[in-house]
Amino acid sequence: MDNQAQIESVLNNLVYALFAQSGQMETNGRAGSLGNLIVFDNPEAVDTIVKAPELFRKNFSLISALGFSRFNTNGEDWSVRRAITQDTYLAAARPAQQHPMAELYAAGLAGSDATLPSIQQALFAASMTIFYRAFGLVPDMAATLLLLDRVRDVLRRLQYYSWVSPTSAERTNVIQDARAVVADFTSLLMADSRAAAEMDRFRDLASDLEDFSPVEEFVMNFFAGVETTVTTALWVIDRLSANLQVQERIHAEVLSGEAQTPYTDCMINETMRYFPPIPFLTREVGADTVLDGQKLYAGQLIMVSIVGVHQNPAFWSNPRVFDASRREFLENSFDRRAFIPFLTGPRMCGGARL
Repeated sequence: MDNQAQIESVLNNLVYALFAQSGQMETNGRAGSLGNLIVFDNPEAVDTIVKAPELFRKNFSLISALGFSRFNTNGEDWSVRRAITQDTYLAAARPAQQHPMAELYAAGLAGSDATLPSIQQALFAASMTIFYRAFGLVPDMAATLLLLDRVRDVLRRLQYYSWVSPTSAERTNVIQDARAVVADFTSLLMADSRAAAEMDRFRDLASDLEDFSPVEEFVMNFFAGVETTVTTALWVIDRLSANLQVQERIHAEVLSGEAQTPYTDCMINETMRYFPPIPFLTREVGADTVLDGQKLYAGQLIMVSIVGVHQNPAFWSNPRVFDASRREFLENSFDRRAFIPFLTGPRMCGGARL
């Protein structure tokens, strides 16, 4: 049986290690390491990595057990998949949609108790509604929340087993669970005629892709968008709760009705800097190369520490301090290469504007 506590501990410790070593990994201009992985946290080197997707490719590993999507494909395959959802995200992010979105969150939070589970559920419900609405759909809230929990659990195990070799039984179990949750998501979507029609539209747009699954594409887009949004919102609430003065200042700024909200924007950006939605990512080197004085070989896996980029002392003042009035954000003086909560380059998060 899979040891959930062990998996959770290893992944948490990995993130803790990235926080502990951020800004210290590079000495004499060379990348550091974490176990067998070379880790890059210099914003200049990371900028090179994320802007060269053919040289530093996404590695499928066991994650592909949940299927393929724009998040774990490369080249033309990725381009086709990106086109399926990108226009939808851009349309949903138009300024006219901001007020309806705000109303959804406000209504959900107003109806929730002042407890973490209740607030979390309200945020998930609003985020899920926004995502589904972008595609002209309405989620079956209770059933979809349960499936979201299962996707999260399976992804955690798949990530863990991509680095820690599983037993045959563990590998079989996690792959079976991954296929089962996709199958159940398929049943849920196909039971709704509008969702079924949307999956047909996905399939038509990807007619040139062999073995394309519209549900796999939808599920991974859904999980990536909703999970990161709710996580960031929860961290903002957590940080606001720690400082009444900041709370009151931002509350006053929002109530003022002014178009510009520098302190609110700063608070959100500082939260994403300090607690990036995706703390790290891995890439596979496509050809022998040298980066930051480090020889890299084709097929080698490397890690990009977003935590490290966001806490690099050469680019941020007091980077290990959470500063709700961070000067770099208020003055708009930060180096864009050192703040990449949505990544950058051609593989930048498609829903960043949304």
